[in-house]
Amino acid sequence: MDWPRTPVERIPARRFKPPFCPWKGCPSQSLNNFRCVRDGYYSRKCDRRSIPRFHCKICKRDFGQQTFSNTYYLKKPALLPKVAAASVACGASRQIARMLGCSHTTVVHQANRIGRHALLLSSLALEQLDALREPAVLDHFETYQYCQEMAVGVATVAGARSHFIFAIDPTLHRLGGEMRPARAKRLNSLIRRHGALPTGSYRKSTERVLEKLLPKVRSGEQLRLIADGKPDYRAAAQPHIESGRLKMDSYPNPPRRLKHEPKSEQAVLRDRAMFPVDVLHKLIRHSSANHKRETIAHGRRVNSIMLRLYVFMIWVNFGKDRSERRPRGRSPGMDVGLAEGILDWKQVLSRRLFPWRQKLSGMDRKLYSMAMETPAVGNNRRHDLINAF
Repeated sequence: MDWPRTPVERIPARRFKPPFCPWKGCPSQSLNNFRCVRDGYYSRKCDRRSIPRFHCKICKRDFGQQTFSNTYYLKKPALLPKVAAASVACGASRQIARMLGCSHTTVVHQANRIGRHALLLSSLALEQLDALREPAVLDHFETYQYCQEMAVGVATVAGARSHFIFAIDPTLHRLGGEMRPARAKRLNSLIRRHGALPTGSYRKSTERVLEKLLPKVRSGEQLRLIADGKPDYRAAAQPHIESGRLKMDSYPNPPRRLKHEPKSEQAVLRDRAMFPVDVLHKLIRHSSANHKRETIAHGRRVNSIMLRLYVFMIWVNFGKDRSERRPRGRSPGMDVGLAEGILDWKQVLSRRLFPWRQKLSGMDRKLYSMAMETPAVGNNRRHDLINAF
């Protein structure tokens, strides 16, 4: 992946050359004949640094060097990499705010900004991936939004050999497990207050994931998908199996056993095949405060949950060794040929990405604009800024 390592702020003003016009709708973005001239400087309020300005000769509008940085419009730009690092170190919003000496709303807003950047960067990585050369392991990570009666499943697809996370996708589904009287009472109370709860299906989520993966399979080859025995996985994959583009191996989850009982042969085969996503789900529980088994920092909106998971996804793919127990100095992104080294957060946040310059799926666009609503929250704030979108 062609990703620069030097942050925009560290490029001297005399050497910086805008790669394109950052204004949405500028004809130069489709004509590939971008021309601009320098148009003075302005002083940034947070550190009094002089920022060069430019004038686009195509759309006749002005912009600055800061427009290409992830710290655009930020009053405290130094917090951005610190918030990113703390969010994958099991830090909750108020804990991070106490550590950094700022308001918890500042942490929430910057975490959402980092999540949107991580979403665009993961889309860019998948777009620049040459080909999918390994089996993909699929399973849903189970969590909830607002309260435990509003279940959320997140489809996670990891490489069987590289452990690279290729895609994640959310689905809201009905509450599973035993419906005890107290649980049914809480669920009925939610329905009376907020109407019918939104629901989805594992099948639609799996279909959206396969739409991202199948274009990365070379012509004449098959995508090998490894999953457990959920019927929705087979139903979503069946059209592609019949067309010859996909081969699916199912490993049903064995019945639960007592700790002292030995594993059956079926359980051993299942654990061996599903290891990449099993260890990924354990790492999510370990590294994210909002996904602990017992926590008061759970996510209130599915949008915020997904944006945090995209930050976690970028950290796993590009910011850490594949195995911390047996380190090799290689990230999953290096194993699939998308990175030349392990990236720190300053390097991950070195450039701003623009959503109108990338091919995003319908679900990714909804998550980027924070259009997925949770009725129980009440005020579902969307990301609908004009110049800072």
